[in-house]
Amino acid sequence: MGLVAAAYEPSSRALLARVPRGGTVVDLGCGPGHSTLLLADACRPTALHGLDASAAHLERARRMVPRATFTRHDVTERPLPGPAADVLYARLVLAHLPDPLAVVAGWRAQLAPGGTLVVEDLEAIVAPAGALREYDALSAEVVGTGGGPMYAGAALAPLGGELAEIRVTGAEAARIYRVNVAAWLAEGRRTSVDLAALGADLDRIAAGAPSGPVTWIVRQLTLGDIDVTGYQ
Repeated sequence: MGLVAAAYEPSSRALLARVPRGGTVVDLGCGPGHSTLLLADACRPTALHGLDASAAHLERARRMVPRATFTRHDVTERPLPGPAADVLYARLVLAHLPDPLAVVAGWRAQLAPGGTLVVEDLEAIVAPAGALREYDALSAEVVGTGGGPMYAGAALAPLGGELAEIRVTGAEAARIYRVNVAAWLAEGRRTSVDLAALGADLDRIAAGAPSGPVTWIVRQLTLGDIDVTGYQ
C-alpha cells in the first residue's frame, strides 16, 4: 500500500489543492493511514478522522497519523460516525463496493452544508502485453468476486470529473502487483491463471527484465453536498 500511495501522491495532492483548507476532513476507507497522512498535510484540517473496517489497518494508521481520530466502521453504513464532514475523501475504495453511484450519493448526503466529496478511482489501465497485463485482467477478476467493479471510475462517468494519468515503470508496477500475487498464493486462492508462474514473471520484471510502463487512468471527482430529502 505504501508503494501505491507513493505513486498516487502527486496526482492526489494536486486534486486536494482545489479543496478549501481547514474544517472537518474524513478519510473513507483510510487503510493503514497513507491517505490520511496526505490529507493532514494537504488539507490542514481542524479535525481529521479516518474510517476503515479493518482493525489491523486502523492500528497502523494510529501510529502513522497520531493527530487523527480513527474509527472502525463500514463506510457504506449511514450515518457515518462523528460530525458532518466539510471534506469526505475516498481513494480506490469504490472498486471494492457494489453500486458505486449509490454509495457516492450516500456519502454526499453525509456532508456538512457546502461540503465537498473527493473521489479517486480507476477508470482503466494501459499495460504492455505479458505478465503486467495478465495481472491486471486477473486483478479485475478477483475484485469482481468480491462484488465490486475494479474500474469503478468508469461507473462514475455520469457524475463528470476529470481523468488523470499515473504512469509507473514496469518494475514499479511489478513490485506492487507481486505483493497481491503472494497474498493470493498464501490464501490458496484458485484463479484462472497459474499464480506461481505469474509471480515468477513479475519477479523478473521487478528485477529489471525489459518491460514498458503501466499507466493507471484515474477518474477524479469533487462533488458538493446534496439535499437528503427523498434520498433512498
